[in-house]
Amino acid sequence: MDAVWGFYDSFYWPVNYKKTFTASKADFLIDQGLSHVVLLVYAHKNGIARELNRFLANMVQDMNQRYGRGQRRVASGLATVMPGEPDAVEILTEAFTTYNLAGIKMHSHVQCIAANDPSMDEVYETCVRFQKPCLIHAGKSPNSHGYKVDADKICDVSIIEDVLQRHPNLRLCVPHLGMHQYQEYFDLLDRYPNLYLDTTVALGAFMNSHEETKGLFRFLQTMFLQYSDRIFFGSDWPNIPYDWCYEIANLISIMDGDGEAIVVPSEMPKEMRGQQRTPTTDVVLERILWRNASRFYGISEKDLGLGQSSPAVPSQL
Repeated sequence: MDAVWGFYDSFYWPVNYKKTFTASKADFLIDQGLSHVVLLVYAHKNGIARELNRFLANMVQDMNQRYGRGQRRVASGLATVMPGEPDAVEILTEAFTTYNLAGIKMHSHVQCIAANDPSMDEVYETCVRFQKPCLIHAGKSPNSHGYKVDADKICDVSIIEDVLQRHPNLRLCVPHLGMHQYQEYFDLLDRYPNLYLDTTVALGAFMNSHEETKGLFRFLQTMFLQYSDRIFFGSDWPNIPYDWCYEIANLISIMDGDGEAIVVPSEMPKEMRGQQRTPTTDVVLERILWRNASRFYGISEKDLGLGQSSPAVPSQL
């Protein structure tokens, strides 16, 4: 992780949880009371995906044995592969069958490849064959000049639409709510039933001015109400510059109509906070915080500590 954190220090932001992750890995999140976590890795070059997948599968298995005690799973993992590398299909097949990983994580910026590059087709086809979802950072932001490619040239909402048109049975999620093309990605949700967005970093409120953040959060409240069945929470933990629960608090505050929960706590008197909470916003929060992700990744209610297992995930959500 030192190389990853060095990149963040140089080109993004200071990582808040270096020591925590080094000491306890993702155990920290379960110890905070989370029921289930989805862990991910991604390959930046040929020849390392198999080992990354094996490492992640062992980490997931260890967490499930220690915390689940054979009764339920507390962690799922997403595989990786480098597009176009030899044996890419075999690498993913092993990840989905031998290691039982729950899907795949791809990153256009890191892997220097557009989501609709022909070398990605076998990745998507393998996901569809095994009914596994794909989480792909294919939006323009967060971006950095530290990458070997200009993300603006290989990332655009039109590229994701091309992927969805050519692979209609692929369950696909774009993280960061498609940052800096928010409206365009929300519009895609109307046309493509297998597309999801996650909230990672978008609720962090640290890359915009105060006024920009206020406007964004008002817009997101409207979008979350409209598309509550197609959005789920993401964190990017441990590679974040704020507390692990910061974005959760902001999400709740957005839906309560309170403004930014932590960024500008003085804008509304404490006794007025939460007054706009309704049964509808409760449902929205339930969907975004856990229900949609559990469907997308195939996490049963039993593995969420909610009792009996939920039905198998349908091919189209």
